[in-house]
Order: sequence, then structure tokens, then C-alpha cells
Amino acid sequence: MGDIMNGRKLFAIGVILVLATAAWFVLAGSVEMRTGDSSSSLGGEVAGLWGAPQRQLAPTFSARATTGTAQVELVGSDITAGLRLDQRRKGLMWYSTYVVDFAATYRVSNPTANPERVTMVFNFPNSDGVYDGFAVKVNGSEVPVTYKEGSALAGFDLAPGAKATIGAGYRSNGMDEWAYVPSPEGVGVIKDFRLAMKTDFPGIDYPGDGVSPTTRTSSGNGWDLEWKYASVVSGRTIGVIMPTPLNPGPLVSRITFFAPVSLLFFFAALVLLTTTSGVKLHPVHYGFLAAAFFAFDLLLAYLADRVDINLAFAIGAVSSVALVVGYLRVVVGKNRALVEIAISQSVFLVLFAYSFFFEGYTGLAITIGSVLTLAFFMAKTAHVDWDTVFVRKPPVVMHVPGYAPDPFSPFAPSGPVAPPQAPSQPTHRNDTPPPPQGER
Repeated sequence: MGDIMNGRKLFAIGVILVLATAAWFVLAGSVEMRTGDSSSSLGGEVAGLWGAPQRQLAPTFSARATTGTAQVELVGSDITAGLRLDQRRKGLMWYSTYVVDFAATYRVSNPTANPERVTMVFNFPNSDGVYDGFAVKVNGSEVPVTYKEGSALAGFDLAPGAKATIGAGYRSNGMDEWAYVPSPEGVGVIKDFRLAMKTDFPGIDYPGDGVSPTTRTSSGNGWDLEWKYASVVSGRTIGVIMPTPLNPGPLVSRITFFAPVSLLFFFAALVLLTTTSGVKLHPVHYGFLAAAFFAFDLLLAYLADRVDINLAFAIGAVSSVALVVGYLRVVVGKNRALVEIAISQSVFLVLFAYSFFFEGYTGLAITIGSVLTLAFFMAKTAHVDWDTVFVRKPPVVMHVPGYAPDPFSPFAPSGPVAPPQAPSQPTHRNDTPPPPQGER
């Protein structure tokens, strides 16, 4: 016969679960606070060292005429961008920093019958960024450049009916995202456009206001991406978002926040296992087991910013399982129930928490695990007589001669009390019959 459950015992287990849930919520809140502080303080530090997200605008060309300044049409663009990823970790957050090699060739023409003085305005992605090796060349010859408020200005002469090829490029550092804006003023006509991008990382995504490449080819550990249009009307950007590893802070916060769910499943498994086997556990035992579960998230929360997240997870999981199995080995001894409890903890603690490493699949993994667990316990408890499991033991009433219990006492027996019986007559201890009445 296994452990006998009653309302008081289940209520005590429920109280333990509620207290453990409160402790987990406090821990999750502290992790979120540390993550927020780390993101706000270290994010600016990383951006100052390695640059912010970059959005390179197409340059504008204008010509000075007798009637004023007129825009010169950009008739072609040939751009290359090489991106090398260099992820960096600070505290509980990862930052996807990168190095970009940008080179562009632009083509303009003078359709008028008069010579024009053309000025190119090249706006850098960030006014406080670092752009190594920047230069402007017109038809292969470098021209002087002046800088003003985050922009580079270069002028050149363009004869009537002539065309010019203008080259510009630099090397810079950025973070999280790089994008090119072919039409800075909104929707416009983009002619003879080509942008070739090469990455050294496989995982890429595109900005919400961007367009996907016209061709995409795998190249080693990265991609060769190309956007090519003969003539298109668009105001959207072209770019990529850098891949980011699992950030320890948000990951640990989610695992900690949902930890009470895993403990609930584990306690339910314990109740079923103890009622169907020869194992008896007191609510105090459940309290210590909840503390062992909490030890996993506590270790994970304070190791995540010191060591690799996978190593922190392994240390926390091994420590928690060792606490539970070692404790129950002393409590229940070596039997099959101990093995089943250890497997239950591995499923409800380790696998449940590790499913959060796979973004987008956590809910599916938990659902599949829950259904399989339900099937196992349904099969295991199909022949259990639950009436005997949840039976309530009758109170033990002691009858003392000459004592009448108070009928209003909560401990009084519910039924009639049998009167005390008179002591039996003593019997002789020998086989000699008693003497006749007249011989006394």
C-alpha cells in the first residue's frame, strides 16, 4: 500500500508550491532588473566602442545653374558591402558587432548643353562614427573632400552631354544591423542598380522595411547576396540583421518565470508515484524537494553572467538532480520508485528548462512532453483503487472506565459509546472443584 493522501496533506503541498512560486517570481524579477541595467549601461558602451546600427543613405548630386541649384539624376549604382561578424558579450547580453567594407560607384550625366559644377553630398550612417580610408574619386581621379555635420562634400565639373563615374568607400564598425537606402527622400525611381553583399555568417534576417535579395548563394560559412534592378520604383531599404546568440539574461528570466510549472508537474508525479508504490513522503519532504528545484534556477541566474550559458545550465541541473536523488535515496531507500522520481525530475526540470533554448519551439516541446507524461501515468495508474488511496482513517477512541466524553467536544465519537463492562469473575488456577456449600 502506498502513501495515503488526504485534504490536509494536499493543502500543505499546495502551500509549499505557492511559497516556491513567490520565491521564483522574486528571482525572475531580480534577473530582469540586472538584464535591464546591463543592457542600458553596457549597450551604450559597446556602441561607443564598436559603433551603432548603420543605415547608409545614397548620395545626392546637385548642379549650380544660372537659375539656381538643380538636382542631378543618378543614372546608375554599383555597390559592394562585405560584412564580418564579431559577436561580443557584456554581462548578461550579447551584442552582434561587425566590420563593414563599403565601396560604391555612382554614375551621373549632364543632359544639358551647358557645363555644370556638380556637388556630391555623401551622408555617413552616424555622425560620430569612424570611417577608415574614405575617399572620393571622379573618373578614377581623387578629388578634394570637405566635411560638415556628418557629411562629405565633393565637387567636380561635368561637360555638356558628358557622363561621370564617382567612387566612394570606407571601412567601419557597426552593431546589430546594416542597411542601404537607395532612395533617401522616399519612394523614387531607382535606375541600373546593383548591390552585392558578402557575409561570413550563415544566419541572416532582413529589416522589417527591407526587401529580400534577388539572388542568394551559399558561400562557405556565409552568403553571397545580390539586389539587382534595371529600373524600379521603391522607397524600401536593403540590408541585413546580424544573428545574435541566446542572450543569457532574457533566457534565464523566462526559465525562472516558468519554473513553478515544472515543479507543479513534478509534485503531481510524486503524488501519483507515492500513492501507487510503497513510498511515503511527508509535506516537509516536499518542501526540501522544492528547495532543491529552486537551487537549479538560483545557480543558473548567478552563473549565467560568469560562464557560458550551457555550462551554467549543466552545473545547475546536475546540482539539483544530485540534491533530489541523494535526499530521496536516504528517505525512501533504493527501490524502483527512486528511479522513477529521478526520471521525472530529469523530464520536468532539465528537459522543460532546456526547451527554452529553442526559440519558437518551447510551447510545442512542453505540449509533447505533457502528453507523453499523461499517457505514462494513465497507464501506470489504470488499475489503482483510488477509493483506498484517498481513504480517511476513522478516529481512534479510547474508552476509560467511569469517563463520559463531552458530547460537544470536537474529539467526541460520532456514534454511541459502549458502556464499560464489569470485570469478569476470577477463576481458580487449579483443577480442584470448589467445596460444597454445606462444608464451609
